[in-house]
Amino acid sequence: MNLMSREAGWTLRRRLQAIITLALVPVVLVSIFQGVARARLDIANVHDRLLQSARTVAAGDQNLMAAAEQVLRAVGSLSEVRGMNGNCDGVLADTLIGVRYFSNLSRIDASGRVVCSAMALAHGLKVDKLGVFADAQKTDGMAVSNELISRVTGQPVIGGMLALHKADGTFDGTVAISLDVHWIDYMMRSASLPKGAVVAVYDRSGKVIATNNKDVGAAIAKSALTSGADPNDVSSAVDSRGDLWRYGSATLMGNSIFVAFAMGESRLFGPTYLHVGLDFALPILMIGFAWFAIWLATDRQVTQWISYLRRIAAAYRSGHYAIRPDLVEAPVEFKLLGDALADMAEGIQDRDRRLRESVDMKTTLIKEIHHRVKNNLQIVMSLLSIQANQVKDPAARDALLQAQTRINALALVHRILNELEDQSTLDIHDLLDQLCHQIAGGMSNENVRVEVDVPSRIVSGSVAVALALFTVEVLTNIFKHAFPAERQGVIRVTMAPVDGGKLKLAIADDGRGFAMDSTSKSVGSRLIKTFGLQLGGVSSVHSEPGQGTVVDLIFPDPDLKPKEPAA
Repeated sequence: MNLMSREAGWTLRRRLQAIITLALVPVVLVSIFQGVARARLDIANVHDRLLQSARTVAAGDQNLMAAAEQVLRAVGSLSEVRGMNGNCDGVLADTLIGVRYFSNLSRIDASGRVVCSAMALAHGLKVDKLGVFADAQKTDGMAVSNELISRVTGQPVIGGMLALHKADGTFDGTVAISLDVHWIDYMMRSASLPKGAVVAVYDRSGKVIATNNKDVGAAIAKSALTSGADPNDVSSAVDSRGDLWRYGSATLMGNSIFVAFAMGESRLFGPTYLHVGLDFALPILMIGFAWFAIWLATDRQVTQWISYLRRIAAAYRSGHYAIRPDLVEAPVEFKLLGDALADMAEGIQDRDRRLRESVDMKTTLIKEIHHRVKNNLQIVMSLLSIQANQVKDPAARDALLQAQTRINALALVHRILNELEDQSTLDIHDLLDQLCHQIAGGMSNENVRVEVDVPSRIVSGSVAVALALFTVEVLTNIFKHAFPAERQGVIRVTMAPVDGGKLKLAIADDGRGFAMDSTSKSVGSRLIKTFGLQLGGVSSVHSEPGQGTVVDLIFPDPDLKPKEPAA
């Protein structure tokens, strides 16, 4: 696991990435705004191109319809045609000679009946029900019909009518012309169109008159019929395959025939999508590249050396101060930091050396003190032993031997401390075990057995001395009073924790016991209480004649720090 990831908060890498990201936010916003503006401009340009293309495609057909209107006006001015007499049929037929786009010319009276025609089969036909006949009466120009099926030729045609009026202004019928639809289709297909473009000519009923793609043309005519949009605007249509097409429309003639120029959405806006996508993607790629550069730079120039210096610091923490950082390829700042760590390690080494020398000297002095104290105490014990051998009074001799035993306990404590590496603490189990067996051996009473059940526990020298003296006083009193003559018995020395964070040292025997009101005046009893008070504890004695004696000492556990009173 990366050492840097264990710490709370943001790492240097994340901070730099956040700063770079915030610094690039204005660039991102500007790029987004540019992309949106570019998209709007491209959409407007596409709309203009579609409309212009539709008008360009419609121009040829519009010229054809303009020529049809000129023909109608020319024949409408002839007296034979206006008067519907004489050689009206011949005049109309002669007019169509050499004209390929138009299939028929007719003179229709005010009732809607064909009076004369370039094609004799049209005579007598009634057209008053056609919408174009009514439209012609409402306009001064040529009215154009939807696609019709000619009742003379049976072919699809588009009809055009121009109203004629009498001298008094009353309606006097129309002159009509029929345009073959296949010529519109031919002109449309002969036009030069961009790749993928679709052109459709349709009427206001939604019927496709001509197109180079029937599926798309039908979709355009249906969309124009159902959407109700302005015919001279840009709209969209979906073909049977689900492809979206954008088309621009233009009026071919009047409000009846329209031309649409369409191209696929993907073809039209492909460059736009690309440009906008780049406008959006480039800032993101820029931020991503900046993040990668920061990650690489921080890993190679910062994190790598920080991790290395952390390992050096961990080695120093473990006491390996001889290690020195190798920062030859690191930046100058890390070299300076490494030099500071090396200086610190050298200072700690020098301080540790002086501390070790001081500790060694202190240890040597303490050992020497314990050794001399032990030797002095042994000298005192020898003197007391010589003096006890010379004293004739039994009571005095016992007092000297008792003092000798106490001093022997102190000597034992100092001997154990002298043998330990740490002269300030010792194991209470070793102390009491050796002390009890030493006292038992010194009393020369093989009928009494001493059992020690004390857990291993490290205590200070002062606590050990007080416990040793307490135990000496109790044991010597037990050997002196509890087992007279050849009486056998057992002395048990135990220690266990009790409630309140304290320890209980119990010394019990199964000797003859005594009445409780007969004690507490002796020197031993007073010393037992005194040694108990030195430990901050309380001693107690429980005995009955014939039931043995139990001496307890309850004192604070040295391993538990006393709780500070609440403020």
